[in-house]
Amino acid sequence: MQPMQPAPHMQPMPPAPPMQPGYPYQPGFPPQRRGSGAKAFLLGWLISGFGATAFALLLLASYEDLSKVGMRVLYIVFALGLALAVGGVAGKMGGPNPGAYVAPALLAMLAVFMGVCNGFVFVLLDAGGADAFEAMMEHEAGAPAEFWWKGLKGGIALLGLAVAGGGTFGMASLIGKRAR
Repeated sequence: MQPMQPAPHMQPMPPAPPMQPGYPYQPGFPPQRRGSGAKAFLLGWLISGFGATAFALLLLASYEDLSKVGMRVLYIVFALGLALAVGGVAGKMGGPNPGAYVAPALLAMLAVFMGVCNGFVFVLLDAGGADAFEAMMEHEAGAPAEFWWKGLKGGIALLGLAVAGGGTFGMASLIGKRAR
């Protein structure tokens, strides 16, 4: 028996090109999404924690010279800076997956809130000592959150949360789209 010969009108199919290192997908399979939501969360958590601590220490260092208007401006600037930092890292680590940006945005909002609350506690400890802190914890444990709301005039407090959360998500989206 002789091997089958191709029909004269049909050409043989050329071999498939070899796979290149770093080639994102194989033909016939959908491309894999790059990025890791876990890395975006972890690095967003670390940056948010460091940012909240730095802001609390900044409030401690400047509370004697800082006016109410200055504190509000500093709060918004901090929220914006934190949004850029956390959003940049979340976009880089999360890739084009928008689900990876939600947790870092929430962490940035929490960091903005906790930065002010912890700053209040640091100032209270510096100005009044441990006795003032114990009295606050015994009689009015919600004083740091109350200071965040009343000291920043409610609307400014919410604006800082919106800037931190929305800015983080927006920045992560911009960076994540470039990672495609």
